[in-house]
This record gives sequence, C-alpha cells and structure tokens, in this order.
Amino acid sequence: MRVGTLALLFCCGVVMNALATDVLIFGATRNTGFETAKILAERGDTVTAFVRETSDIAALEALGVTLVTGDALDAASVSAAFHERSYDAVVSTLGGSVRNPAVDSQGNINVFASTKGAGVQRIVLVTAIGAGGTDGVLQEGTRRFLRPVIDAKTQAENDLMTRDLSWTILRPGQLPEGPATGKGLLSEDQTLMGRITMGELAALIVQSLDDDTTIGKIFHTVDSDMTGSFSSFD
Repeated sequence: MRVGTLALLFCCGVVMNALATDVLIFGATRNTGFETAKILAERGDTVTAFVRETSDIAALEALGVTLVTGDALDAASVSAAFHERSYDAVVSTLGGSVRNPAVDSQGNINVFASTKGAGVQRIVLVTAIGAGGTDGVLQEGTRRFLRPVIDAKTQAENDLMTRDLSWTILRPGQLPEGPATGKGLLSEDQTLMGRITMGELAALIVQSLDDDTTIGKIFHTVDSDMTGSFSSFD
C-alpha cells in the first residue's frame, strides 16, 4: 500500500513539555499498558495502576507502582481511583474482545468522565487502526472479524473528542509482543497500516505524554520497518 507522508515527531527542533510526574494507567496489568508503566516507573515517575480484583499484579508490584482496585465498567470505582491522589495525566490502554467489547467503549467513557470530573486535563488513549472510519485500510476478513471492537473503539474516540480535555489518540496496527525498536512512527496519515511492538508503542505513549504538540491529534502508530497491510490472522 502507499504509505504517504509520515508526520514524524520528537526530532530536532521539537520543544518537549515538562514531564508528567504522576500518571494513572488503565490497562496496566499486561501488554502495552504494563510496558508503559515500566518506562514511567523506571524514569522516576509516580505510577498508579487501576487493576481488577482478579488481575495478576505480581509484575506491577515488582515495579513498585501504586495499585487501585476496580472495574472500568463500574463508573463509581473508576471515579474512586481519582480520589487516591492528584494526577498529572491519564493513560488508557483498555481493550476488550470481539465477544465483549464493552470495555473499549463504556469502560473508556467512564475513564474520560472521571478524568474530567477530577480536574485532570491530560489523557492519552490507545485504540486501533480501523477506528474512526479508517477500517478501509484493513483486509476484508480482518474488518469483518474485528467489527464489534472497531465500533466500540470508535465510540470511545468520538466521546473523548467532545470533551474539554488535552487528549491524544494513538492507533496501533497489528501489535505483536516485543521490546522497543526505536523505529516507531507517529503519523497523521490515516491510510497508514502496519505493525508495531508493544514495547515500541509504550515508548510512543510516553513521548506523547511529554510533548504538547501531540494534543488534539490522532496518530497511526507503526514501526518504520513493518508498514503495509497485514491480516490479524497471520
């Protein structure tokens, strides 16, 4: 496919914002959310992870992050998480499944409402390529299979964009496990498709938190060596 012009950030001449120091993460128990918590904790930020009672929290405890317990689909418990301390920013990597996509929509919407209600301004949301009317870049079989999730993530994006928050939306393509590669791209080209490792996506989440030029923007996130059209079934 045609990649188009890539909007690359975080190079020479970009002025970085003061680093967020107190971050609340939804979806931090595994995958990209955990990798994000790890980067933030290792650089000295105060990290709080919102976890379910049934979550495996051993890895988060090893990082020394603060844990608050609740369910993203329970608005009251999401709101309660914001009473624990005053946060500088929120990250949501929440994700459901094709059989149960409610956390992608209502779970995230609960997070947005509580973020606004607590007076926290900065938020980074991770959805997926295919959301927001970009499903045409997906292969037909992938598009049909992921339709419930795509629709739920689109609902979340639409809700967030109506709120008076300093938001950034990142849409990864196929998301294999793996460490940061240093080759991640943030592109405003919404025809872009590809792969990005969970570790590299986490690095882009943190960079986005730190850079005010990403506020109010939606980025497709891929690895520069892994652009192109891929099936979820590969």
